[in-house]
Amino acid sequence: MNMKVNLNTLIKKIHFLVFSIIFLFGSTTYSQDLISWEVADQDLNRKFIEMYLNKLIENDKFDQNSIQASDVIIVQMQKQDGKLTLKRLRAKNYDSGEYRKFMMDQVNKLDPGIMNTIKDRKYKWAEINRRDLSALETYSNIDNILNERSFKRARDGFWWTTSQVEVSTNQSVYIRSKSTNQAFRLETGISDLGLYRQFFGNTLLGLSNDISSTYFIIPRKLSSDNIIKQPLDGTFGIGFKFDTHSIGGQINYMESGNKFKTGKVFDENHVVLPSASGLVYWSNTFAINNFADFSKLGFLKRINKNSASSERTDEVFGSLRLKVGLSFTEFIHAKLKPGSKDSKEGRELEITDRLNTVDEAIGFFVRSELVTDNKKLKAYAQANQSFNGFSNLGLGVEYSVKVLKIGVEIVSIPKASGLQFLESNSNDTLWKWLPAGEAGGQIISPYISFHF
Repeated sequence: MNMKVNLNTLIKKIHFLVFSIIFLFGSTTYSQDLISWEVADQDLNRKFIEMYLNKLIENDKFDQNSIQASDVIIVQMQKQDGKLTLKRLRAKNYDSGEYRKFMMDQVNKLDPGIMNTIKDRKYKWAEINRRDLSALETYSNIDNILNERSFKRARDGFWWTTSQVEVSTNQSVYIRSKSTNQAFRLETGISDLGLYRQFFGNTLLGLSNDISSTYFIIPRKLSSDNIIKQPLDGTFGIGFKFDTHSIGGQINYMESGNKFKTGKVFDENHVVLPSASGLVYWSNTFAINNFADFSKLGFLKRINKNSASSERTDEVFGSLRLKVGLSFTEFIHAKLKPGSKDSKEGRELEITDRLNTVDEAIGFFVRSELVTDNKKLKAYAQANQSFNGFSNLGLGVEYSVKVLKIGVEIVSIPKASGLQFLESNSNDTLWKWLPAGEAGGQIISPYISFHF
């Protein structure tokens, strides 16, 4: 009886082993039908992608593109009937770790010569890892079951530009290198800290890549208007900021020991300057669903096109990125020391007060960023609240049409939002800096951008 049971068990184990071998052999055979590799020839990568981008421009589909000239091509071939055919192409960005999908209908329109070069593999190439293989087999914008997304689609829309060149009337310029991930940037204000260009007199000049940006800070003079009663002064300084999929931040320093020309400050008796500042935040990016019936709205219907210019069959509309963090800003109050009134001759500052303690300099930062999958629409909402009593709200929306972007920014400064300083070193009299006055106000700034 025991022998019979043992024999039956043995037979079952043999059957299991045989089926396992057959399964493994079948899987191996299937995997051998697919050949995948990475193009390690940088010149070929750049040449192929540039030809692909030119084809998109030719067919008016560049607005749907996410591939950059600095990406690396991953190729997958399939063996059928003794022949190798191209099955998939992906572009990998090593800085962000993102995999991007080629539009195969546009790839098939490329010159057969370049396609044969890619397929023949007579160039420098490299084996791919399991993550690359997974991206080839199961490509998706959605990273996991929690509906989280790659941050890059939203990041690019606000970090710099998705084009090679962008010039805007909102006092910003971005020029991206064709063959690398470097870019020149010109901006005004330090918006993440709530120091918007509408009331902060500075200009940022620097270099950026996918993760970090280093820049110089240069002063510019602002004048008052019906809304901004007392602008924030600027001076020379340096700054650095970074942004990854989950953690980001920045640090800035502006030298208060510089000489200030009389005509370059708003009020020589009340100079307000953010001498040192910093920010650290956590972020996450999510897929968002449609929020309206686009079938009856022609303008909004175009927003809901996917990368193939067809109406989406799923519910995913775009990427929503949320940022939450803490900020630190040291403000100083000073006046120009007695001296020549000659606008060409600078004078040093006499500092009367500094706001640099925890209850004076620490603040909260919350920001949400929306970018549609076709990159036609982007929007943001941001709130900054400091313990010192200075707070504001920023909103913005932008829509792209061909090479033109039309946008509007709104900065809302609440009633009595500002800072309180000692007026002088000789007494305890207080003086208030209220950028929009006691009543507060809203600044509405429309703009247009050209991108190429």
